Amino acid sequence: MSHVPFYQEGNTTYCADSCSRLTEAAQHGDVELKSFARGQYPGQPIPKDSLNGLRTVGFWSAVTEQAWGLDWHRNEGIEITFLLSGKNRYETGTGSWELRGGDMVVCPPWQIHRIGAPNVGVGTLMWFIIDTKIRRSHQTSKFPSWIILSEKDKNKLIHHLVYGSGQAVHLSEKFIHSWKKLYRILRDAGQECPVSGLAITINELLYDFLNIREKDNQSEFSKELPRSAEMVQRFFEELAGFPEQLEHPWTLREMARLCRISPTRFSHCCRQLMNLSPLNVLNQLRIRQAETMMKNEPQKSITEIAMECGFTTSQYFATIFKKWTGKTPTEYRNTMSSQENRILPEDSYFE
Repeated sequence: MSHVPFYQEGNTTYCADSCSRLTEAAQHGDVELKSFARGQYPGQPIPKDSLNGLRTVGFWSAVTEQAWGLDWHRNEGIEITFLLSGKNRYETGTGSWELRGGDMVVCPPWQIHRIGAPNVGVGTLMWFIIDTKIRRSHQTSKFPSWIILSEKDKNKLIHHLVYGSGQAVHLSEKFIHSWKKLYRILRDAGQECPVSGLAITINELLYDFLNIREKDNQSEFSKELPRSAEMVQRFFEELAGFPEQLEHPWTLREMARLCRISPTRFSHCCRQLMNLSPLNVLNQLRIRQAETMMKNEPQKSITEIAMECGFTTSQYFATIFKKWTGKTPTEYRNTMSSQENRILPEDSYFE
């Protein structure tokens, strides 16, 4: 069994978290998990003689709402979390933020925090944790040798990361580029840890962060949701609120025109906000409406429901329905009928 780092503050001892809920979700196929780690964390192993102090680096990606979250926990190192797409609630003992695509938050060693409200949402979340060897309250943080900044810059960086405000920030596209590079390295890696790629990219991220903080360039950090993303989010919220509009044969160009942005920008915002393509977002809303209709309007045929939810054929509807629910429309309706006939009805699907 891996040794789990611990921290002592007076008579109190805290143990580092193992992210067991994330491990379970990945094993059940609820999320895609790609990570490299050592110690108690999930992932392919980081070689013992490389990247000393890097405890874990990786991402998870979810395309549907989840039934789990990472409850209050602590980690032994500086944890930098970045939301590449989607949205998730992130809380510490001193603050709470609704992270959206492009947001980053820093958590100092042993600070209590959690992700989810209480469950995590759709999106791709990235992270890395660097152990700075804090095990007692009187100790000071120290970076491992593969962080190649000068000692002066390392000390400045430690100050900003450990003693900074701890606020979540929205990054500029320039800064997001380095996170996208890290994502591609992780995504494309096989079983062997890409040591050089991880070392170079994490150094780039830390160097960029230091430069921005030292310059206090607020143009790099913004708490505002970009207006184009706000328009896309509002469009789909209104579409969900008026399900009769789902029957309309929406095209990417038409949806983008209503949001006063280009189709390319519309697609980008969909992936940033919901980790899905525009067509998949639309299909998800249509399937949710179909589920509601099958529950509340049993007199309607599956074909009628398919057409009223915007699907052009019942065959395509059945394909998409099974993709999102794991059942064909007929199987789903039969399951509901058998549940309604029980003496004590229960509907575990909607729990």
